[in-house]
Amino acid sequence: MKKVNLENLKVLKFEYANEEWLKYISKNRTSKIFDEDLDIVIGAVANDTTMPVLNLYLNGIYDEKEALKRLLPQKLKDQYAFKTEKALEKLKFVELMQV
Repeated sequence: MKKVNLENLKVLKFEYANEEWLKYISKNRTSKIFDEDLDIVIGAVANDTTMPVLNLYLNGIYDEKEALKRLLPQKLKDQYAFKTEKALEKLKFVELMQV
């Protein structure tokens, strides 16, 4: 696998689902305004399987500690969000695989 130089990009990477990650994804789920100047965000995916817990957190039923306790067993996979044209230009086609 060829490594890509991301030196000129603003990258936010969450190593694991923690309180900072939970606050970030909650903000993105509840706000229509994304005022950041990030090129790429990397971190645990928040998808349909995580939404019941996130909704309970957003509604104040779970605190951060409880929400994270319930999310961690879900074996969250990383996702990469390419938020700018500059970031998308780093993508390179490698191969096509028949599944």
